[in-house]
Amino acid sequence: MRVKLWGVRGSTTTTEKQNWRYGGNTPCIEVRLDNDTLIILDCGSGLRAMGKSILGEFGDRPMQAHIFLTHFHWDHIQGIPFFLPLYKKGNSFLFHAVLRGRSELRQTIEGLMANPYFPVDMSAMGGERHFFDLGEDPVNINGAVITSAPLNHPQGCVGYRIEADDKVFVLATDTEPGSPFHDRSVRALAQNADLLIYDSQYTPERLQGEKKGWGHSSWQEGVRIAQERGVKRLALFHHDPDSDDAYVDSLVAQARKEFPNTTGAAEGLEFYLNTGEVSEVGTSQGIGLRAERRYRIELPVRMIWKDPNGEAKGGTGLTDDISNSGIYFVAPDDLPLNQNIELELLIPDDITHCGDLRVRLNATPVRHERLEGTTAHEGPRLGVGARMDAHIGPLATEKETSS
Repeated sequence: MRVKLWGVRGSTTTTEKQNWRYGGNTPCIEVRLDNDTLIILDCGSGLRAMGKSILGEFGDRPMQAHIFLTHFHWDHIQGIPFFLPLYKKGNSFLFHAVLRGRSELRQTIEGLMANPYFPVDMSAMGGERHFFDLGEDPVNINGAVITSAPLNHPQGCVGYRIEADDKVFVLATDTEPGSPFHDRSVRALAQNADLLIYDSQYTPERLQGEKKGWGHSSWQEGVRIAQERGVKRLALFHHDPDSDDAYVDSLVAQARKEFPNTTGAAEGLEFYLNTGEVSEVGTSQGIGLRAERRYRIELPVRMIWKDPNGEAKGGTGLTDDISNSGIYFVAPDDLPLNQNIELELLIPDDITHCGDLRVRLNATPVRHERLEGTTAHEGPRLGVGARMDAHIGPLATEKETSS
């Protein structure tokens, strides 16, 4: 079983740069079974990027996905109108939710695009859509046993436990401790989980104060559940929109003092629940807190990628922020965001004092924003945050080349 995070932010999306390392999209989680069954948990704004990735993966082949919604607050459903695979004929999507009549579930989902909230309604979607109520009994989806349990949240919410491929993954978000019934419910859900993704939007202090009754939890309660129920790995999730990267780092650090196998959920992070261990691949500040220094520096950057026909294409832009493992740069509007990009940086002699130095590296885009223009470029551009995957190495300096 593989678990990939496409949106980890709570309440509303954020675009501030200080939040980019963990990500600003609202909840969306992809689960892939060993038999390639696709399961989607929640449809926040992260669903949009996931849809683009899926289209690139499947191409002209039809696809099917099973979508499980925890509840219907905006941050958990707002990505549905922007999920491009829903518009493609031949695709099939099975929506599941708890305690909703079949017609009510359909009306709730389709109401997202009703007049005057969206320019087209769901009749514009070519993909098949099916709607199913979930009761108290577990359901079997192509070998995955999926159990739901009620959580303590205004207007109701459920958590999900997925047992498949001899592993257990649990999502328990939008839940507040303090209700004995719901506290027992979430603990039963988390029993012996290989991975528990848990709502940690607030600090324990805020939960006792101004945020009491808002329906969210803390790192401390997540750690308590993990310790009591034999959880192997804990991921703190549903970050508050006002919690920047440094603040989330501090929450992860506190949690690790009591439960070392704790990770801060970040967009692009992947968990492979393989035999004997849980490993992480992705943007993965969770492997270690981002302690490396970051540098604000504007350098020319050349980008190379492949078009749909496999032909190499290129473009130019400027860097803005560089660390040992990540880079932010301004790129052409047509830069693809679902593939590795080769970057070539030019570091001038003014910095190296030994001639212009060109450095090549491979990078994977993990988040982006639309820019209307920069000081160096007119017209629409992309601001891209990327993970550095491999350092190809420096080329010869201009002085060395000329000698």
